[in-house]
Amino acid sequence: MAHKSKNKTVVSKVESINEPAINEQADSVIKNEQPTSTETEIAPINHFSHIVLEGKAKKLSPKTTNHVFYEIALHYEDNQLYLRLSGSEGGGLHSKEWIKLEDIFTVLDEQSDKPFKSTVIKSVFKGGSANNAGFMAACLRGLLLINPTEKSVFLHALAPEYAQRRDELRSLVTAETTSK
Repeated sequence: MAHKSKNKTVVSKVESINEPAINEQADSVIKNEQPTSTETEIAPINHFSHIVLEGKAKKLSPKTTNHVFYEIALHYEDNQLYLRLSGSEGGGLHSKEWIKLEDIFTVLDEQSDKPFKSTVIKSVFKGGSANNAGFMAACLRGLLLINPTEKSVFLHALAPEYAQRRDELRSLVTAETTSK
């Protein structure tokens, strides 16, 4: 119950026998107790908390020495590897969504022997930042999956050791699951 005393509101414990629930609430407030587990929210599970590889790669433009940063994580439930852009030096907005590494491999496998632009990687993103494809291409270069072509630094070709490097990355799943 509240009453005013010299322009101040004072909360006093209800002393009525007929209102035990209110008295318990008052006791709880007075004792500064924490809410019970039924009153607290359950924190969401971070499916990507197991980072297996972190790295940085030089941005595609020859005019800069800045880098993009990436992480590869083992998904907690589906036991698949996911890649995301985790940061960028010198600015440039991008999506931080986790992309299934197998989806990226599928796109790269379709490129085989022909040069390709960064825009072919756009299909794996849900987000629409203009920098996503270029930054991801830089990461894929950092992971030694693709190389620049002789014609242009903005065109890519699969690295000669692409299949071997892809298989090495895939083996991170078995290496991590056997170490658990």
